Amino acid sequence: MTKEQQDIYDAYFELFASKGWNLYLTTVKEDKEVIMKQGVYDSKTELELGKAQGALYYLDVILGLENRIENMYDEARRESEDEGKDVNYIEKIEDSE
Repeated sequence: MTKEQQDIYDAYFELFASKGWNLYLTTVKEDKEVIMKQGVYDSKTELELGKAQGALYYLDVILGLENRIENMYDEARRESEDEGKDVNYIEKIEDSE
């Protein structure tokens, strides 16, 4: 992982640890509940339903952001650790014969 990538992940983790992020998530969760109750169930047209579904999609993206960033970070860290390892076992075996 490069220094720049690490800095980006650190900025995200700092954001996720902040009080402001937690307050924002509370607001997003409340908005999602309102849309579920009013937007989806009270939709009178397909257009209204589509708008509610679109809003729910983006609210779910926000609610899942922290988990996605953590997963990306773990994968990037594993890839960085694997870069230094010799993972081509077949060549290793052939060389020793």
